Amino acid sequence: MLPEWVYERVRSINATLRANAADGFQFDPTHLPHVTLLQQFVWRSHLPTLKRALYAILSAAAPLRLRAAGVGKGEHTLHLLLEPTPDLQALHERLMDAGRRTAEPAGGAEAFYSEGEPARARDVRWVAEYCVQAAYSKFWPHITLGVGQETDPVEPFDCTATRVALCHLGRFCTCRVILGEWTLQAGA
Repeated sequence: MLPEWVYERVRSINATLRANAADGFQFDPTHLPHVTLLQQFVWRSHLPTLKRALYAILSAAAPLRLRAAGVGKGEHTLHLLLEPTPDLQALHERLMDAGRRTAEPAGGAEAFYSEGEPARARDVRWVAEYCVQAAYSKFWPHITLGVGQETDPVEPFDCTATRVALCHLGRFCTCRVILGEWTLQAGA
C-alpha cells in the first residue's frame, strides 16, 4: 500500500478518467489503488495458510522505495508505471513462490467480491493467467489508474511503500476488501 499523498494523486487522475468513461471504477474506501505483487485464486479455507506464508516473508521485508516513471497505456486502461527495482522484483518473486502452495488453477466470477459490480470475463481470465502473463520475468510494476486512453502527464516522483495487504479482488481486479495487512519495517 502506498503513502496517502500518492493515493491522492492517483484518486485525482482516476476521478478525471471516471468522468470521461462509460465503464470503469472509482477509487474509494473499497476500491484501493495498489501495486500487484501476487494474484491468484485461493479457497477461503486456505487463506490462513497463505497468510502465514506471507507473514514469514513480509515480517522480514524492508519498506520499498518506489519511483513512478510516468503513465503507460493498456488496451483500455492507463497505468502509473513504476521503475522495476531488484528489491521490488525479489519481493514479488518471493510472494509468488509462497502463493503457489495455495493457488487454485481456475476460478470463476463468483470468486470475486461483487456488491453489484460483477467481475468481467477478462477479470477472471487475468487472475487465472497472471502467473504466466504478468509474473516473474514478465512482472511490470504499476498502479492501474482507471479506464481511459488519455490523461495529463505525470511527473516522475519517488515514494516509499510501508504496507502490504492481501485483498479480495472485485471488478477490474480492484482491491475491494483487505483480508490481511503487514507493515514493512525490517532494517528501516
